[in-house]
Amino acid sequence: MDLNLIGLFVEIVESRSLSAAARKLGMTRANISQRLKLLERETGAQLLRRSTRSFELTQAGHMLYDCGQRMLEDLSTARASIDSLGQTLTGRVRISVPTGFGRMFIGAKLLEFAHMHPGITLNVTFNNRIEDLIEAEVDVALRITRTPPLDCVARNICAIDWQLYASADYVEKHGPIDCPADLERQTLVASPHPDRRITMTLTHRHDEAEVHAITLRPALQSSDYPFLTEAVCDGIGIGLLPAYVAYAPTSPRLLRVLPQYRVAGPQNVLYIVTLPNRYPSPATQALIDYLRAEIVSLAQTWA
Repeated sequence: MDLNLIGLFVEIVESRSLSAAARKLGMTRANISQRLKLLERETGAQLLRRSTRSFELTQAGHMLYDCGQRMLEDLSTARASIDSLGQTLTGRVRISVPTGFGRMFIGAKLLEFAHMHPGITLNVTFNNRIEDLIEAEVDVALRITRTPPLDCVARNICAIDWQLYASADYVEKHGPIDCPADLERQTLVASPHPDRRITMTLTHRHDEAEVHAITLRPALQSSDYPFLTEAVCDGIGIGLLPAYVAYAPTSPRLLRVLPQYRVAGPQNVLYIVTLPNRYPSPATQALIDYLRAEIVSLAQTWA
């Protein structure tokens, strides 16, 4: 199928009339109409229902328009990638990062990336709730989840382990905490849970058969992990937190509670999520490659 004809059809749809498309492309309306008929013969389907003043897309027309748009975008990006070889990277990348992980680690990494690539404009959002990348106008999203969106490309970067933490003052006042059963008389701070109670599953690191399920009602809940970390440091309670919080440059010293046990947390994998695109822009690909390498390196220090 002739790509030039597909490009012409996309222009007709976006111009909303054959006359407007003809003016934009510097062609006559008759020439446009003739090429449209040629495309319909090639596809074997009617693409537009035309009246004297307007037209509407047929089902086949909708399908060809959607596919044609993607083809032209891929071609444009591929050309830009080829043109940029050996040149300074330019462009704009819109990225969303989780609030806690973003503030503790990724914000500094994005500043480093900005220094490395001054020609790239970054639009950074700190948000835990982005579900639809198109609606949110996001090119790249870091997501910590068990199930990434099925309509996106999700790159598995690293596991996110969970741990119980407390301040030294809290343990001195409320300890000792030597076994999982001791947690039942403690105060818990954690991320929100639908039924307001959290059941933690603790598995002994050296004996997989030793499993404990402890259910507690958190005294303080928040989806902002820097805030929860502050609460733990202030002695509010024991925090069910991602293990990375203890390694953040700005985190004060925290004590691990029951370190001999693995704790199953609510979300356990960090993904880089993008929309399907065989030819991401050079700027977007550079950011994805940079973040993947930096996060994998960081994760090796969290063990």
